[in-house]
Amino acid sequence: MESIIRIAIADDHEIVLNGVREIIMGFGGFNVDIVANNGKELFQKISTASVLPDIVITDISMPVWDGYETLDAIRKKWPKMKTLILTMHKHELAIIKMFRAGANGYLLKNSPPSELQKALRSIYDTGLYFSEVASSNLYHRLQHSNIMPSLNEKEVQLLKYCHTDLTYKEIAEKMSITERSVAGFRTSLFEKLDVNSRAGLVVCAIEMGLIPTAG
Repeated sequence: MESIIRIAIADDHEIVLNGVREIIMGFGGFNVDIVANNGKELFQKISTASVLPDIVITDISMPVWDGYETLDAIRKKWPKMKTLILTMHKHELAIIKMFRAGANGYLLKNSPPSELQKALRSIYDTGLYFSEVASSNLYHRLQHSNIMPSLNEKEVQLLKYCHTDLTYKEIAEKMSITERSVAGFRTSLFEKLDVNSRAGLVVCAIEMGLIPTAG
């Protein structure tokens, strides 16, 4: 018999919290054991739980502890616990910051329930989910055959810088090349990795083992 995937959720909007809980409970194979209105409450409930959740779902913008503070606390106490960010934030640097903080996945709140189920299953099975990358050919190649795309030295270097707070201009300075050259390498990476954003490049770099993940 397949084991039940245990979920904990934190969101400061009661309707969202209850709605997500009901959706997940309807999937089958999942159970929502813990719900909380902010990150600190979530952390406290997990700390006293008899069984730890497999995956924590949290928003970014919450009172008391926001998503980043919550991720940090979880990573320090339970480094192997998996996390999915469920938010309305679309800003690319916010997404990158979440992955750098140790998030295993990212999903917008307006995503269909089927994608939430797919994200939770992917995080449980593989430890990572990002819709743009999950739909790319690269993701499937890496998941099923570990075939690495052919990247040159500058492309690899750029990939490693993408998860930082540096702008592309600052990355160009670090790489001792022009900003136009960085744009060229970025375009090449978009084509080779089948993504179209910097956040997508970050997740590809994580998948390829080029940058470390928290915990």
